[in-house]
Amino acid sequence: MIIVALPAYNEGHYIKKMVTEVRKYADEVIVVDDGSTDDTARLAELAGATVVSHSKNEGYGATIISILDEAKKRVLDVLVIIDADTQHNPDDIPCLVKPILDGYDLAIGSRKRKDIPPYRYVGGKVLSVLTHILSGKNVSDSQSGFRSFSPKAVMELELKEKGMAVSSEMVFEAAKRNLKIIEVPISVKYTKDGSTINPVVQGFYTLYRIIVMGANRICKR
Repeated sequence: MIIVALPAYNEGHYIKKMVTEVRKYADEVIVVDDGSTDDTARLAELAGATVVSHSKNEGYGATIISILDEAKKRVLDVLVIIDADTQHNPDDIPCLVKPILDGYDLAIGSRKRKDIPPYRYVGGKVLSVLTHILSGKNVSDSQSGFRSFSPKAVMELELKEKGMAVSSEMVFEAAKRNLKIIEVPISVKYTKDGSTINPVVQGFYTLYRIIVMGANRICKR
């Protein structure tokens, strides 16, 4: 069973199209609506998705935690998480599914440098280097929102970060549990800046949270 999940916040313009597209590759589509003020939840349900709604906006990490909680309730072969804003291509889903079926636990979609706006690339590279240093895992695109998980990863990953730092937390947790990680090339297009807060502020806060996570893990050794 392949489950594709989409974290979504005010994605009413895109969610119906995304659910329709990912259903081609999924046995079930789950949308976690993070307290949207538009019709994201209604449109996702009409398009055929199972919808889980937060009563208020809790953050990207909170949606990932909810997705994993939902996945734990199901018997699955692969869980794929893809952004809901059309930046990722649903046709790349099989590329994320195959490594899991081949024995990997976490597959991360790696974006090509030429496809990423310069400010996003530089910020992402800084976060990826720091994630590498603190986790010991050399992941070139640690902040990618397009990922897949084995049943083992779904059950073992214990995430707490409510914000964007959850992407690095996944790598930390996977390394801690000796899960097998692989990166897979994917395509991406940026039609808009999907951030709901200033991306510079978000980037610095994510950097801060990664440092805090790394320091806590070092202290516990």
